[in-house]
Amino acid sequence: MKTLKSKIKKLMTLFLVGSVIFIFNSCSEDPINMDEIGNAEQLINWNDLLSELDLESEIAFVQNRESIQEAVDAALPGDVIYIEPGTYQESFDNNKSDVKLIGLSLNPNDLEIKNLKNNNIDILKLYNQKSIDNFKRNSQARGKRSHITDFSRTELEGGIAHYKFSVRMGDGEFDIVQIHRVVHESRPYHPVRTKANVFMVHGAFTGFEGTFLANGIETSDINANTSAPFNLASKNVDVWGIDMGWTAVPNSLDPAGDFSFFEGWGYEKDARHTLKAMKIARMIRGLTGQGFSGLNILGYSSGNTVAYAAADSETQESNMMKRHIKGIISVDNAFKTLDTNSGCKTAGEVADEIAVGQLQNMNGVFFKSLADLAIANPDGTPSLLGPNFTNLQAFRFVFYGNVIVGFHFFGGNLGGPFYSDETRNLLTVSGYSYYMPHLLWQEIDAVNCSSMDVTFDDNLELINVPILYIGANGGSGAEAGYYTGTLTASADITNHLVSVNGDPATDFGHVDMWVGNDADQLVWSKLHSWIKSHK
Repeated sequence: MKTLKSKIKKLMTLFLVGSVIFIFNSCSEDPINMDEIGNAEQLINWNDLLSELDLESEIAFVQNRESIQEAVDAALPGDVIYIEPGTYQESFDNNKSDVKLIGLSLNPNDLEIKNLKNNNIDILKLYNQKSIDNFKRNSQARGKRSHITDFSRTELEGGIAHYKFSVRMGDGEFDIVQIHRVVHESRPYHPVRTKANVFMVHGAFTGFEGTFLANGIETSDINANTSAPFNLASKNVDVWGIDMGWTAVPNSLDPAGDFSFFEGWGYEKDARHTLKAMKIARMIRGLTGQGFSGLNILGYSSGNTVAYAAADSETQESNMMKRHIKGIISVDNAFKTLDTNSGCKTAGEVADEIAVGQLQNMNGVFFKSLADLAIANPDGTPSLLGPNFTNLQAFRFVFYGNVIVGFHFFGGNLGGPFYSDETRNLLTVSGYSYYMPHLLWQEIDAVNCSSMDVTFDDNLELINVPILYIGANGGSGAEAGYYTGTLTASADITNHLVSVNGDPATDFGHVDMWVGNDADQLVWSKLHSWIKSHK
């Protein structure tokens, strides 16, 4: 089964002709055990501390009933250890002066640590302004700031809020990711306490909002039937997501211009940025009373490669308290395939283009142009596919038709979509970015080429976390996604194929997973059930 990337490459070869704290709710499905975390409401807004967090140090998280001593013994110089509320009766010794311990307390009775006075531990009392002020002063004195900017909060309906903020990950112009949180609140900045969570990683040419939250719709139209993050948040799942830095590259850049900032930008870099974003999400969850539990990472389309690359990387972290991934949700794409050389041809072609200086992939130009023309002049001709198609027919032929055997962006045909709204489909694709790193386009195939070495698949057999695969029968299907799980050490693997009629040629499509009229029932309900059972 060919990967999504190789199929899109085939499509482009055929058609590219020129030019997306807390509510105490007795009815909650997933409330945190108040005996574990504490039962008093936090008095601060979590964004007040966001800019003070030390994101440069390596961080370990100690959860209730885990060992503080084990965390200290495994710590390296400069590490920071966060301890969630709970009772820690062990006798321990922090004999490492260069390792910082920070205990979180949400109320006066929720954190009990033996030998507290004999160890170098700061207690951050989130209900006490003096303690918060001291934490801020200490963070400023250490000089390690978070580089967090552009914080915003948007109220949706039903007590759901969408937060987003930017975090600098490196020195490059676009080494800045945007982190999203969609969460159910009792009042602004006070999320529902829940252990249920998911961290969503988008695919090619669009970010979190364009893939998951508001693809093809206005903010006012976001609800439990139109938006997977909203749907999950309304069921008390804490939803997080990321925009990779390359999504911020403006479409206005000259295609023949300087794209040197994309040099070396592959899946290792995206995985590294994702893991750091997950670390930030865990810190914030702790500050908002949800504990420091790991996160379920969801990778969709090419984001599935990011998810597996991140999990592969974490197998090399010996300190389990520094691992952030507790489960993998793979959505409609392969990582590894049965044919170990299925990606060689396409990966080789892209490698040749990179070798002569083409660092940017511009398939987004073609996709977006098809949608823009179909919106502006649906009956216009000649289209990008020539005089035999109107602009709308050209869009349908590429995104609904059988131009790629076994793969459809949306289920449909030249007469229109079967499972989604066409206006929304057009607007979704119209929101695509023009550019992404060409190395990503090469590596997604190179991982299935025995003669090309990539390092982010070297430790698959060591991945030992629960795995859920959800495939679309009209998209990547079953074979493309089931195989990778068998290469891991996981004994907890769930596979679910979304199929309406059993015929891949006309069945539920790749993007239908998020924009389909019945996606809430066919996809998101299955996703929620798995997350609920893997808290």
